[in-house]
Amino acid sequence: MSSAWRQLRSGRGLYRSFLHLGRFQQRQSFKNSASLAMKAGLLTAWGKPPKYMDVPDLPPPSPSQLQLKVLAVGVPRAVKGRALGKHTSVKGGLPYDPSIDGVGLDESTGKKHYIAPLSTPLFAERANVERHLLFELPPDADPVTVAALANPVSSSWLALTVRVGGCKGRNIFIVGATSESGRHAIRVARELGAAKIVGASRTKETLDKVEGLDERVLLTEPIDIPKTVGPIDIVLDYVGGPTNVAIMKGVEIQEGKGLQYVSIGGVAKQENLVIPASILNARDIRILGSGVGGLTIDDIVKQSQGLVAFLSKIKKPDNIITAHLRDIETAWDSTGEKERLVFIPGE
Repeated sequence: MSSAWRQLRSGRGLYRSFLHLGRFQQRQSFKNSASLAMKAGLLTAWGKPPKYMDVPDLPPPSPSQLQLKVLAVGVPRAVKGRALGKHTSVKGGLPYDPSIDGVGLDESTGKKHYIAPLSTPLFAERANVERHLLFELPPDADPVTVAALANPVSSSWLALTVRVGGCKGRNIFIVGATSESGRHAIRVARELGAAKIVGASRTKETLDKVEGLDERVLLTEPIDIPKTVGPIDIVLDYVGGPTNVAIMKGVEIQEGKGLQYVSIGGVAKQENLVIPASILNARDIRILGSGVGGLTIDDIVKQSQGLVAFLSKIKKPDNIITAHLRDIETAWDSTGEKERLVFIPGE
């Protein structure tokens, strides 16, 4: 057993070791192969779109791996952040593949698989992936939809299943419920058995159209949370900024249960979370992040099959834009803020 795998299994430096190992294996595969027989999209400069280029073909997969034909790879904000070279998950130098996750096909069986985050570079025609990081999709699942939504949906899925320890029978307050991620969070919370789902936003017209909510709260200044909302167990905050202080002060917290406040997004574009000590001293509030630093590979693997089953049931949204991998350089910055770009490596 390699020292990297020993470190993985020991749990020490788990996430960083996992990222390093996956990227290292793929770089070694490129170096050890003599023939340039595969196309890939790789960064040659940070902050620039990837380039479509020839790379060495992959070696045969090891006994613990499957070689898959890559079907679809999404480009969420995290992938764009990795392409800048500034994301915390970036390990290694150029040339670099900033992909996170995707969907591949086992051509020997015809089965489609979701490929877990940061398993291996995926802006390529084929990929060797460790079997325990593959999750079979139902036969009728759409690879493009799964690839497009896996990252935005997983933020709430992992927050509710891992970070807060589950939400079955609990009351959830979603700040930024009108955003795409907020709408996904509503569906996820319902799927996971939440007792009550409250959505909050500053725009009444948009909030009124959001489906799946038990109650709506309009965030007007000064923010006032109606008594009808009742006690809240979990807050998922996709906005950030000064709103969080008003919500921490205003929500009803049931004695003996406390409030778990999960910071997920930053629509307000304010980097710092400023919470008066008086609030934390006066109320039973636990503030949690939802990024990769708070998760282990075991967490992700354990939850991925349930996530895949949920994703497979979602109807393909109208805002998904597909492009062939050969067009990665021109298509990289071509989509609008609300559109989801997915690259399709095959013909």
